[in-house]
Amino acid sequence: MEIIESLKELLGWDDPPAIPLDQRRRNAKASIEAWLRTQTTTQYGLPPDRFAERLRTLVDSPHELRQGQYGWCLPTAFLQSVLRRFPDLVAQFGLDLYATGEGSLGDIEVTLTDAFRAFDYPGFIRSDAALPQRNRDLYLASHADWILLGAVQDATTLYPMTGSPRDPVSFSTSTLADLFEDCGLYEDVTTLSSTDKRSRQKLIEALEKSRTQDILLVGEMTRFGVDATIRHAVRLVAPPTFTAPSGGGTPTDQEAMTFQFWSWGFQPSAAEGLPFDAAQNAFTHSLTRRQFAALEIIVAEPKPI
Repeated sequence: MEIIESLKELLGWDDPPAIPLDQRRRNAKASIEAWLRTQTTTQYGLPPDRFAERLRTLVDSPHELRQGQYGWCLPTAFLQSVLRRFPDLVAQFGLDLYATGEGSLGDIEVTLTDAFRAFDYPGFIRSDAALPQRNRDLYLASHADWILLGAVQDATTLYPMTGSPRDPVSFSTSTLADLFEDCGLYEDVTTLSSTDKRSRQKLIEALEKSRTQDILLVGEMTRFGVDATIRHAVRLVAPPTFTAPSGGGTPTDQEAMTFQFWSWGFQPSAAEGLPFDAAQNAFTHSLTRRQFAALEIIVAEPKPI
């Protein structure tokens, strides 16, 4: 893709109009159907027809992408954002990974290890006695998601690809920003500075971009209403609403920010204090503006391609 961009600049070509999202989805599903007619060998312990079925679901409903049992919220936040914008590219990425163990997502090239390809994911999930039956069923149904996310995770080298999912993991915001920059599908990727986050006007201007761009939040996030001490990466669904502190007057750092974020792709069995939008697999949470400013914020502007 970098070579193509260089040629266009050299020859003075303008970018072609962006492909409409509906057309991208149609292209993705056409590629899946053509692939399914030729792919007959089962890989990863997942039959081709089931892989294709799940891929079709993700093309139409990217909010259903599931992180699963592994601590892969960073690649999940990235891949779900790209899946919403470029479903045809993600679908081809998945088809190539399944068939050959190699794939490209924009400029990111991945070759899955033999150990990953041979890993008995269904057997591992079924043998985990600590998993509730509901979780086990959801993880098995999102076997294809595990393959896609494992490939993106491989590009970050942050977390074990197989084995125990309960090992602690930490990551930096720059790693997530690097994924958006390295894939070559985004015009600009910005991490908001502390000064911009503390400026009410600059913060609002940045978060308003979630209507057309991808806004990622990284920090200690509440998952299903419990355990706010774990570091997560999530996508902002829509611009937040602001509520002045009781008593009125000029908004302060204690001004409440109510925001909706997508993460993990699972509908909780109980709300446990966080309102949940099932249509978007999104949670609603409130923080003071000071608390929100403590989160790392990435703004990624997709290219019109």
